[in-house]
Amino acid sequence: MSPSLDELSFSRRYHPVMDDPEQQLHIPSRLMSRAGIRGWLIPLGLILVLFSNVVALFLPFLDIEVVLKGSSEYKLPESVKLMWETGLYWVAILIVCFSIIFPLAKTIFLLITWFLKLRPDRRKGFIRLLETLGKWSMLDVFVVILLMVLSNEQLFLSTTPRIGLTFFIFAIIGNMIMSRIVATVDDRIHPEPDAMSNDKKQFMPMDSTGGLGWTLPLLLVVSLLSIVVATGLPFLKINDILLHSNSYSIMEATMALWDNERIVLGVFLFLFVVAMPVVRILLIGNMWFSKKTRAAHYKQMDLVRISGEWSMMSVFLLALVMILTEGRQLVNTKITSGLYAIMISTAVCVVSLWIARWLLNSRTKQY
Repeated sequence: MSPSLDELSFSRRYHPVMDDPEQQLHIPSRLMSRAGIRGWLIPLGLILVLFSNVVALFLPFLDIEVVLKGSSEYKLPESVKLMWETGLYWVAILIVCFSIIFPLAKTIFLLITWFLKLRPDRRKGFIRLLETLGKWSMLDVFVVILLMVLSNEQLFLSTTPRIGLTFFIFAIIGNMIMSRIVATVDDRIHPEPDAMSNDKKQFMPMDSTGGLGWTLPLLLVVSLLSIVVATGLPFLKINDILLHSNSYSIMEATMALWDNERIVLGVFLFLFVVAMPVVRILLIGNMWFSKKTRAAHYKQMDLVRISGEWSMMSVFLLALVMILTEGRQLVNTKITSGLYAIMISTAVCVVSLWIARWLLNSRTKQY
């Protein structure tokens, strides 16, 4: 006996895997209704992140004490006002956009995305955009870390982290984790067609992209070497008559935080500025020389993209630029060669990922 139309409708509604994945990406759906009772945990997590973010805006991040000038509190809103009044308009705009507006907007948009009925393909693109931009909310955290490093072992300048920094880091990291959870749930309910490909033929991207295939490994080696150089080479030097003329590399900055019992911040700096970029490069290299199916390559490329969301050398670079402009009023510094190594590493890593995607998409679809 053949199934009735009602039975087919019920089967398609509650067993979407029976349908073509590509067709499913164009049928509007609501994540909340598909996630079941556990789906309420995600909105609760997002509300907790939103609460932490709002609280962080009203609490001081850092106490800065300068001999003969007294002490002052570093808060997000007040720092933006100060930079605007001193003519640092672009710096003020960057902090407002990435450290104030975007984290709040991201959490709200994730909540809306979780409850709103949307086409899965559009929702995927929107969630990925939020994930990609998420790390830039760490901009102000790196500014605070650099200010703490510059005040290390100085008689006339000292800094003390405050509770607002803890709330802000919790909010941003929590925001990034929650967006990844939302994306994972979405991928399980509405998988990409490439990830569900039944093609069992295996291929190696290196062998499938012709002479251009060697371009990527060369770029990855350059990027890896530049990270090593950037880690050990000083990126700036204090150039102030009242202060010790210390110079700092990423490794020296990490050790300075560690020695001052700012262990969490030291681990934070090294993990996101050095370790994660290296992991990303190794993942790209592994994908390029691995012989796998199309679906396996797609999943590995997605893992590369996810690791890139936690690779923050580019954010650290922008924070350095801000210190070299905004920070001159507190500590006069000058650029040293390590900064150029950081710039080269950031640029080469971005280009490497773009080339990997382009070659994989344009040359391996036939396999």
